[in-house]
Amino acid sequence: MLLLDAANFTTKVLLYAASLGGIAAALHGALGLHSSRRAYLWIAALVAGAAALRLVVLNAQMGGSLASAFSLDQFGWTWAGGGRPALVLFAGAVLLVMSAGSKNRAVPLLAAGSISAAFALTGHTAGLASPGFAPWVVAGHILIAGFWLGAPATLWPMTTTADAEVLSRTEGFSRIARLFVPLLFASGVYLFWRINGGFEAALTTGYGRLLAAKLVLATIILGLGALNMTLITRQLISDPARGRAALRSTLRIDTILFAVILVLIAAATTFSGPTE
Repeated sequence: MLLLDAANFTTKVLLYAASLGGIAAALHGALGLHSSRRAYLWIAALVAGAAALRLVVLNAQMGGSLASAFSLDQFGWTWAGGGRPALVLFAGAVLLVMSAGSKNRAVPLLAAGSISAAFALTGHTAGLASPGFAPWVVAGHILIAGFWLGAPATLWPMTTTADAEVLSRTEGFSRIARLFVPLLFASGVYLFWRINGGFEAALTTGYGRLLAAKLVLATIILGLGALNMTLITRQLISDPARGRAALRSTLRIDTILFAVILVLIAAATTFSGPTE
């Protein structure tokens, strides 16, 4: 069971990272923040591969051991539980591939929407007795989180990138983030309350404490984002060299915090639950 739990945890981290990366590539491409066609292909492969691996591990869980991973005996039950989200993720991966060869910005937007919708079809919100619109809040939360997650890759000031381009990307990202990222925090707080049945009850469970830690880290990331939108943007204008250095430092911290958040979410959904 220890190996099965480890496989479950690892594939969840991979799926979350690939999915958020796919959303980031799609949204940033549609908004003109990057123009890398190759990125769509690489991330599409990661999304499809991660979705397939999750099905394999779910099949192993149905069989009770890793030896059952490729058994067809219980695959009908596995597909009943994880088939729809997997299909939606595969559709998102196909749309990402199509984005690589299309100049129509609607295609990557559809890819981002498809990948985020997959998470509305599974997880603890979908399993609530009366989920209401909570699963779709999850989809919106994931969509905005994916946009935010792409910041280190899109905004990284490479030595070959002109100062004017670095400033343009940072300002463009900040304008959009100013509108939507506060919704990321608000939806996170709502889902924390909704899944755990209240704030006080949440902190009595391991699951709730892990998600509370995630909210704290998300708050720090939002603070760093506010720093990007004010001080660092001004530095990029007045002193590009210092602004680039400050931007790199902030994005490094963002990357580390994003990684920790992914691990916390995977741990919460693998080793605990809302009532544990």
